[in-house]
Amino acid sequence: MFLQKIREKLTGILAGVFFAVLIIPFAFVGVNSYFTADAVNNVAVVNDQEISINDFNQSFQNYRRRMQSLLGINFDAEQFDRAIVRRQHLDSMIDQALLSQLSFEAGLSVANDRLAAAIREVPSFQVGGVFNTDVYQSRLLAQGRTPKQFENDMRVQMIMGQFPATIASSAINTTWELEGYVRLQDQKRAFSAILVPAQIDDSETAELEAGDAEAGDSEVVDSTEEDIESVEAAATKTDGDIDIETHAIDEGAILAWYESHPDDYRSEERIVIEYLELDAAMLGEDIVPDQEQLMALFEEQESRFISPETRLTSHILIEVDTQAPDLDIESARQQAEDLAVRAREGEEFITLVRENSQDAGSASEGGDLGWIEPGFMVQAFEDALYEMNLEQPISEPVQTGFGWHIIYLRDVRPAQGMTFTEAQPIILAEYQAEQNERRFLEQADRLVDIIYEDPTTLSAAADELGLEIKQAGPFGRAGGDGISSNPQVVKASFSDLVMLQGVVSDPVDLAENHLVVIRMQEHLPEALLPLDEVRVQVVQSVSRRRAMDAAQAMANEILAKVTSGADLSLLGEESELEVLAVEAATRDSRDVRGDLRKDLFLMDAPGEDGPVNQVLELSDGYAVVQLQSVTDGVLAEEDVLKSQNYKRRISNATGNSEALSFMRMLRSQSEIRVFEDRL
Repeated sequence: MFLQKIREKLTGILAGVFFAVLIIPFAFVGVNSYFTADAVNNVAVVNDQEISINDFNQSFQNYRRRMQSLLGINFDAEQFDRAIVRRQHLDSMIDQALLSQLSFEAGLSVANDRLAAAIREVPSFQVGGVFNTDVYQSRLLAQGRTPKQFENDMRVQMIMGQFPATIASSAINTTWELEGYVRLQDQKRAFSAILVPAQIDDSETAELEAGDAEAGDSEVVDSTEEDIESVEAAATKTDGDIDIETHAIDEGAILAWYESHPDDYRSEERIVIEYLELDAAMLGEDIVPDQEQLMALFEEQESRFISPETRLTSHILIEVDTQAPDLDIESARQQAEDLAVRAREGEEFITLVRENSQDAGSASEGGDLGWIEPGFMVQAFEDALYEMNLEQPISEPVQTGFGWHIIYLRDVRPAQGMTFTEAQPIILAEYQAEQNERRFLEQADRLVDIIYEDPTTLSAAADELGLEIKQAGPFGRAGGDGISSNPQVVKASFSDLVMLQGVVSDPVDLAENHLVVIRMQEHLPEALLPLDEVRVQVVQSVSRRRAMDAAQAMANEILAKVTSGADLSLLGEESELEVLAVEAATRDSRDVRGDLRKDLFLMDAPGEDGPVNQVLELSDGYAVVQLQSVTDGVLAEEDVLKSQNYKRRISNATGNSEALSFMRMLRSQSEIRVFEDRL
């Protein structure tokens, strides 16, 4: 928006001076650019094929438009302006160039009927599963592409895709691969486990919160390596009965943990903004028009509020060209008049239509034209129809450009609708909404003009337009409360324009006829939070670490006893801990928690020495696991569907891997130069 304003304002003397200054450097580099364009205007060269900056930018913009069309309101422009996204798109263009070169050398092509069939199969071009031409054209129009461009692009894509697709589809799976996959995928493991939870002493945190003021006055002990080790190590002891003995957390341990984990206690980057809000609903009292204005609007839109009289009509047509000889015209008129007489004398009109009417569109329907309203038929026909009445429903012959008509008036539906009094509230509301929108647009245009004159402040616009400078924040990139909960406001607040350049943002639409402009008031970078602010979290972390260490110590002691021959189930019961016993756990067993299941299938299988015993770390403690047996998966002959599914998985994985290897081979055999600084 602001660039448009600059363009509009660069006129007259100012524009002359501006462009005169620009001419000087161009005078020195302009001619030379004709000789160096090939060298400096490429972002990549693939063998001898150049990918110019213009080609890249156009391709990338088309890609952005396609993604915007697909993502709709979820499209994030900043995400698609990141350097890594541009580099990834360039990589795809390089791959396309390599495939294009190879396809050209191999003489590959795509037949027109195959291309048409592929386009018809695109789901986004279908309605109810059937290709729709209107949808096809409108979708392409939204992406800024013509059907010809899309068809050429798709043809190229299909040609270039033949090599990778052929490689992927040619992938096979062997019996050995299938058996190996089934052996691991359908493997079952029998195990028992004691779950040792990390029992956090919440009393320490509660006491800290209750005595937070006193804690601030306590003596601070200098942190040493011994303090850190004392926190990281188990600060609990276990006796023969495997009971946990808790220890109070002193200030030195708290400080040691805080200083050794600074990344855990950093504030997020935040911003405080000031903004002006312009809302059509808050521009003062509604404008009230007089009765004459409202009546004039009603009369202008009368057809909107009043349905005109309609007439149910049938007809007989005797065709004759208006340029035909007079004898032919008169003969047709006489035939029509004879039919009118017969109709008035009581013959069935439908029968007369079917035997005599030459109107291909209505003859088979008994001449039915449906309900007709003014403006629907040619003037001569309409005039005759609206001069008729139900007492004399058969007309005299009526001549139009099609020939001679006999009109049958079957019914009349009177005009219906609102009176001026009934329509007045609607007209008034629409008038006021239109006037409010006009005032809003005038104010918005003036707001942009004022900010353009000095984009570093909101004060001038606030003073002239009578707006209040409001504040919001601090809030982070996840947003906050009120206006800062709007994603577009957050995005504008953290944009380079506002944060780095320190100027007012472009207008941000909150709703229809409702916008804000934003200026950064204060930037609060990410920083280490003071210990006093995060003391509770630090104590919780230390407590959790101590609880985990205590649980690990207990688990190790249980493991030692199990390894010495003690019964795992009895140990669990004596310790009053949860014991699991699963005879056939699979990789997706719902009755085994995920973190335990994951590590369970990484344990070595039991051998001749008996079960395998191991301590596994969980998210909230430890598990002492005794793995008793491992049963490899076997595919039964009747499991045809499962066999086909597994074969498909293996083939897809193999095909994708081989296709990627093929592209890596092409790259390794090609000369590719990328100019990163030009992206």
